[in-house]
Amino acid sequence: MHEVVPCSVRIGSRNSKRFSTPRCECPAARYENERPCKHLIWLLDKISKQALFDHDPDSELNLTESGYPAELGDPFQRISEMRLDVLADSLHCDIAAPNCDTAPPNYGRVREAREMVAAVAGVRPRELDSYRPDLETSYNSASLIRRGDLEATLFSLILASHSLAAWVRTGLLDPSDPPVDPFRSLQRRVCRIIAELDAYSASLRDPALAVARREKGKEAEGPRNVKWAAEQIQNCVKQIEKSVSRRTRSPLAAWERSSAARALVAILKAIVNHHIDSHAGNTADDRNLYMRLVGNQHDFGGVYIAALTTLVDQSQFIEELEGIMDLLGRYGAPTSFAANMRDLITRMRSHTHAVGGSSTSTAAGRRESSDSMLGARSSTPSLDLPGPSQMKGKQVEFVPAQPEPSQQPRPEPPAPPAPAPAPTTNPRPARFLTPEVPASMSRRASGRGRRAGRGAGGGAGRAGGTAGGTSAGAEGSGSGSGAGSKRSVSGNGQDRGRGSKRAR
Repeated sequence: MHEVVPCSVRIGSRNSKRFSTPRCECPAARYENERPCKHLIWLLDKISKQALFDHDPDSELNLTESGYPAELGDPFQRISEMRLDVLADSLHCDIAAPNCDTAPPNYGRVREAREMVAAVAGVRPRELDSYRPDLETSYNSASLIRRGDLEATLFSLILASHSLAAWVRTGLLDPSDPPVDPFRSLQRRVCRIIAELDAYSASLRDPALAVARREKGKEAEGPRNVKWAAEQIQNCVKQIEKSVSRRTRSPLAAWERSSAARALVAILKAIVNHHIDSHAGNTADDRNLYMRLVGNQHDFGGVYIAALTTLVDQSQFIEELEGIMDLLGRYGAPTSFAANMRDLITRMRSHTHAVGGSSTSTAAGRRESSDSMLGARSSTPSLDLPGPSQMKGKQVEFVPAQPEPSQQPRPEPPAPPAPAPAPTTNPRPARFLTPEVPASMSRRASGRGRRAGRGAGGGAGRAGGTAGGTSAGAEGSGSGSGAGSKRSVSGNGQDRGRGSKRAR
């Protein structure tokens, strides 16, 4: 039996009498005096990955006796600066009112669940925003099964079960899928921050909205003004810059570089389109998000240019950057930032031409090498082959296509017929994927393997995976045969050594 025992982690300020250091209420911490417990380390590690914006992702963290990294500083202060509900979006959590054990699904989780269903359904990323918008409005926790609508049922189950959502997120989706793309998550956080700024500005003009925000605790951690929004957006850009430029041990894949560039372009476009006075202030930097980040000389421009400079190979965003440059010329921008952006676009365009030329020459070199090794190629026309009954005792001859009458070459003496190739004695066996079976079947197969000394698997298994049939074995003979034990040690035949350490 598996039982889920809920426990709470309390993170208070340094002035708190009971929770000045993070504390977990699990039995191991309360009765066995385990400090820090595994729950505390797990949670603070998750928070650190979202709140540490100036840390090299490949370097190690120094764990304190209280269970959080020393680089994080005061956990309570970090969470307050980021705002609890904004952090909850990145942690896939819901926000509950004080003294309440239940909470409706956070909007970030609702959007993520819809994107998960879209990824499972094979929806393309560019069609993601328009996919099934009715799912977000039709969710009912009292009726999870939607008969006749499998996608809505999966959507409801993901929202109702955090365990199912975590399983889909980590075990079913590819790292490049939008719901789990880390750079897209940072882009979403910037959109959320700008939306919080707009809501704060609206509450200053409407007393009813201000009262509603205070009841929800929106103002408990401080105002969500231009200063706060600018700091959080700059932190997101720093996280992208660190992930792109400092990952020496694990360089970014091609899809990660594309996603990082897309996020940077979208963030800059969102800032430029927010060239308005959000609220009152002494200077333009206090009132206007664009002026605070881009319009006046600040640190944001240097960090942004440094991040995008490492992605000059992503030339598919040149047109969007040129559109942003038109707006920069209209609104005004520091001379150095505008010059660096123009130079960056020029380098992107030069990289496109360089890559295109090298690709063409490389492809031509491959063709020349292939033709010299295999001889000139002739096109083969499509043939209407006779049926099986007409094929008995007959041979089908493939005749090369004849050139046009105007292009008929001079007749050449016929070449002597080439000798027929020798028949292949040991053809390469076909390779099949081994299907996964329930654990009970694997145990029964392993038992039979131990008694009989040889497993029943006859397939070749997966490349780099299991070698054998249903369960990979300790010994085997023939092509792709395996024993019935759980661990793959050795094997005879053509699948020897291709097995993984443990059979799936």
